[in-house]
Amino acid sequence: MSLSRKAAMSMVAAAAAAMVAAGTGAAHAEPDADGHYYGSLALNTVNGDTGSSWNYPDYAGSDERALKECGSRDCQVVVRFSDGCGAIALKSDGHWAVGTGRDRGAAERAAIAALGPLAPPFPNLGSAAPMTAEILDSQCSPA
Repeated sequence: MSLSRKAAMSMVAAAAAAMVAAGTGAAHAEPDADGHYYGSLALNTVNGDTGSSWNYPDYAGSDERALKECGSRDCQVVVRFSDGCGAIALKSDGHWAVGTGRDRGAAERAAIAALGPLAPPFPNLGSAAPMTAEILDSQCSPA
């Protein structure tokens, strides 16, 4: 199965897992000494699984939790954020990118923009169809 197909299935599973995880501790909800919150997103580039954490007092704790949520040793932390949001986007050709921002929308837009052009350059003579992009995962810590 292709990464994009697995990613699409994973996205549904990740959304469900995120709802469950929110009640099981993925959100630590404790700032550092200066009042900052940290979060991480992990990605398995082989099968598209993701893991996330937010509201941790440091990156070490948020990284550990995101990797645990991702669920395999092939997962790696691909984006970190502090007092804001992070996102992972997937292009229909299997390339992925990350973004951060002040809010979820800004992080998701940054991740999609980092993928590069989705449409062929003008004029399109019909030889290349536009690609699509989807958000695999995004999370936020309080700003």
